[in-house]
Amino acid sequence: MADNWGFVAAAYGLTAVVLLIYWRRLRRKEQALEVLKRLNAERNREPSSSGHPRPDLDSRSPLQQDSRSPLP
Repeated sequence: MADNWGFVAAAYGLTAVVLLIYWRRLRRKEQALEVLKRLNAERNREPSSSGHPRPDLDSRSPLQQDSRSPLP
């Protein structure tokens, strides 16, 4: 059993390295997602490019609001 302690230590070390790399990858993905969310929120606040105001969703007629409903 004493001969195997080197392999056990190597396995724990390798596991720690793999988990560290995976954690760093997840952190980078999280930061990229936050940037995309912020850019999307900024883009949604900008006025439309044609100069016309965006339509208010509440002002639509019932047929325009739910286009997935089957027609009679």
